[in-house]
Amino acid sequence: MDLHAWTTIASIWLLCAVVAGIAAGEKGRRFWVWFPFGLLVGPVALYLVLRSYEVVPPHLAQICPNCQKAIRKTARECPRCGHIIVREPDPAMKAGRQAAAAVFLLRRAAQKSTAAVKAERAKRQTKSKEGET
Repeated sequence: MDLHAWTTIASIWLLCAVVAGIAAGEKGRRFWVWFPFGLLVGPVALYLVLRSYEVVPPHLAQICPNCQKAIRKTARECPRCGHIIVREPDPAMKAGRQAAAAVFLLRRAAQKSTAAVKAERAKRQTKSKEGET
């Protein structure tokens, strides 16, 4: 193999190490552990870090009811077992939504009743004009 081929392979190897470190950092793992590991094993480290699950801090975690593993509180589906997480709505949020719906319905009813009153007035005025002529 010539120098160009070795340079290309070394560049890809280094790129795999850097991407493995960055991906590990995004998943809550240590960049400086995965980067040297990536330098040693290259694409294998990238594969392993992409297959690994996110490390969830305890204050942001909840337990999946199906597989009993820690997942994010905001997750809608468990990334390990695929179980759909059903959440009970927050009582304050539920009350706020109900209040907003009530205000919307009251405004709509008021607009319809106002329109009906205006239509009735218009009918009376046209009848009174016809009666005068």
